[in-house]
Parts: sequence; structure tokens; C-alpha cells
Amino acid sequence: MTQLLEQLRHRARASGASLVLPEGDDPRILEAAAQAPAAGLGQPAVVGDPAAVQALAQEHGIPVSFPILDPRDDEDQPALAAYLGRRLAAKKRPPEEIAALALEPLHYACLLVATGRYDGAVMGARATTAETLRAALRCVGPRPGLKTVSSCFLMVLPDGRGLIYSDCAVVPDPSPAQLADIATAAAQSCRDLLGTEPQVAMLSFSTHGSAQHPLVKRVLEGVEELQRRQVDFAFDGELQADAALVPDVGRRKAPNSTVAGQANVLVFPNLDAGNIAYKLTQRLAGARAVGPLLQGLDRPVHDLSRGCSTADVLDAMAVAAVQRRRA
Repeated sequence: MTQLLEQLRHRARASGASLVLPEGDDPRILEAAAQAPAAGLGQPAVVGDPAAVQALAQEHGIPVSFPILDPRDDEDQPALAAYLGRRLAAKKRPPEEIAALALEPLHYACLLVATGRYDGAVMGARATTAETLRAALRCVGPRPGLKTVSSCFLMVLPDGRGLIYSDCAVVPDPSPAQLADIATAAAQSCRDLLGTEPQVAMLSFSTHGSAQHPLVKRVLEGVEELQRRQVDFAFDGELQADAALVPDVGRRKAPNSTVAGQANVLVFPNLDAGNIAYKLTQRLAGARAVGPLLQGLDRPVHDLSRGCSTADVLDAMAVAAVQRRRA
């Protein structure tokens, strides 16, 4: 494990966060729950039918030392359903549908986080990103001041440096306002995951007017939106990737920029660019990609790849722990 990930785990241990894992029908989740205490991640709760979880754990030789939550036996179900009903009031869903959603494991776990019973949730070993995001939006919702929930990857380079890549998994074709939301959420992800102040580069195939195109204009409008919001982090754009990351190139292409050559947060103009970039960095540069991690939510709910390993689950749990509600 790199020093950066070791530091993340150390901060997670110090947080004392309580976590819930709703996919008790997956052995990787049970293995992560069993390993969590030794990893310093406390004792997460697993959601599922207790008999089925016990049987699956026994089948895979996993000791069950963690609590198992059955939504059907939770005496707070009426209150949870009422909370969800208030959140979905504008949708005018019938009460029986709301009650059914509150029993569904992903929604149940998100409701436990939204109402403060747990500090964070990790899911997606079996559920799709769309299913995870839907439950998180219905139960938790965006952080105040943001309308867009997006994602990031923590990219840990072979030399130990860390970068935040965003958005690589959620918003396909962001508008300027969405780019500003993504940048704002990614800046907080940088503070949470890297423990340092963000230097946000709004990426394009142009640097400070070197090319004229509607796609460049959209990034510029995102930069202008950040300026209007008077955000509390350093940012610049539009910047090409080399101008954002390489000091010599940054000085030549953007000599008056305080971000060029120093960026630790890369905001991509669309999902094509972000997804391709993180996979190339992972496969060709040998970087460790932690994510996709949801960002911009009011409380931490994190998505997993369905191809995740137990180690990936533990990494996402560490991220959720360090992001326990700050307000």
C-alpha cells in the first residue's frame, strides 16, 4: 500500500466513523466487513437477511463478527419511510411505494446515513452506478449550494503523488454550471482525500485562448461561473493537460497562472475525456485508481465497481470514514 493510502487509512481510523454496507449477499462485502476492525475501520454493519448472510459467510469461511441489519425488523421503519416521503413529496408517490423503497437495501442504507444513524455507506458491488446514485439522491441529496452530484477517482501515481480526476463516471456532457459544481465538489474531494489545498485545472484542448471552439467556450463559461461564485479554492482554465501538470510547460503556456504546472485536481470537459484519461493513467502509468467515488452529496455514499476486490471495498470505506459529516 502506498504512503498516501496508508495516510488515508490512518485518518479513517482516527475518524471513528460508523459505516453501513447494504449488499450482504456478496462475499466481497462480507469479507471487507470481517476485515474492517483489523484495518482500523471500526465495525461496519451489513444489511441483509440474517440467515442468508450467515449461510453465505459460512460457505466462504468468513467469520461473522459484524452486526447484520434486517430492514424488516427495524423499529424505525415508519420514521425512515416518513423521512423518505418528505424528500420525495414533489414526486407524489403513493405511501405503499415509499414504504417499499425504505425496505430496499440500498435505500435503507442511504436512509440510515441521511438520518444520522450511520456516518457513511458503501455499495455497488452488485448494484449499478445508476442504482446507487438513484438511492443516494432520493435519500441524501446534493450538498447545499450544489445541484450536481458527480464522481471522482483518487489516482495514486507510482511515485506516491495523488491526483483527483473528475468527473469520470456520472455526468456525460456537463453544462458550464455543472462543470462549476464538479470543480467545487472535486476541490472538497482533494481536501478530504489528499489532505491538501486544491489547485483545480479546468481542462481543454486549448490553453488560454490557443484554440477557438464551442467546446473550449463551454469550459471558459464554467471558469466564469466559478469566478461568479467566489469559491474558496484556486482554479484556472482553460488549460491543456501538460500546462496543468508540468511546471515548465505551465510557465510557457500560462505564465500568469498560479495553477498551471501545479494542479492536483483535473476537471475534464466531459465523461469521454475523464473516463479515457483515468484508464490510460491506470493502465499505462501504473497508477492505482480508487473509485469511482461519488462527490457533491450532503453525506458520504460511495459507489463500487462491480468488478471490485475486497481491498477496493476497504479503500472506499476509508474514504467514507474520512468524509463523515463535517457540518
